[in-house]
Amino acid sequence: MNTDENGSPQEAPSTGRHAAPEGAPRHPAIDLSRDPNPGKPDHAKPDED
Repeated sequence: MNTDENGSPQEAPSTGRHAAPEGAPRHPAIDLSRDPNPGKPDHAKPDED
């Protein structure tokens, strides 16, 4: 782990701070097979055309 000029810890740029370890099982609450609209973002703000 690196520190920035303020001495704060920084994560490696290739992984987010909430990234699961390599090879970790998927969280049971994330079940994409139950998605009623697969591939369609139903949570985003509508496009303004």
